[in-house]
Amino acid sequence: MAAPEPETTAIQLRATDDLALVRRVAAREEAALAELYDRYATLLLAVTRRILGATGDAEEVLQESFFQVWLQADRYDPSRSSVSTWLVLVARSRALDRLRARRTRERTAEAAGQEPPPPEPSSGAESRVLHVERRRRVRSALAELPEEQREVLELAFFGGLSQSEIASRTGAPLGTVKTRALLGMKKLRQALREEVRELM
Repeated sequence: MAAPEPETTAIQLRATDDLALVRRVAAREEAALAELYDRYATLLLAVTRRILGATGDAEEVLQESFFQVWLQADRYDPSRSSVSTWLVLVARSRALDRLRARRTRERTAEAAGQEPPPPEPSSGAESRVLHVERRRRVRSALAELPEEQREVLELAFFGGLSQSEIASRTGAPLGTVKTRALLGMKKLRQALREEVRELM
């Protein structure tokens, strides 16, 4: 019996390794999600850009896709697709959803024939009170995050550091920093839904 080709063996090993990573993600190992991100972010970003164009939307959808993987890794069925195919399908589905939402907004704006009027500005005193209250809520929400996620967000937003600089400062791999930022931002958005609605 002929020995398997080296390339075939490498692909099989990669598939086994990917499956192990997804199972570790399902067990809530952030490092596993970071490794999946490092392996597939470039591929998935190409998928989302093909659908949405080279816009900020494509990068947001990439982040949302990995957050969905974090939430739904336990639902992955290796008998239905490879890990790479599953990831592409997740990213493609989210990108198409974003594209449909974008087109709906555009059609609505065209039908209205004009931009919605801006909200009336608050008085100076009221605006300052709201600003102070929002800062308090944001600080409170940050305090609820796991320490490693909070550190990444504070270095990014209050320290002005890039994710590469944060990785260098903390000694964490870049993929881990990206994962912590992603998970931390999702938790902040959930905790600060009222503030988001107030600003819209």
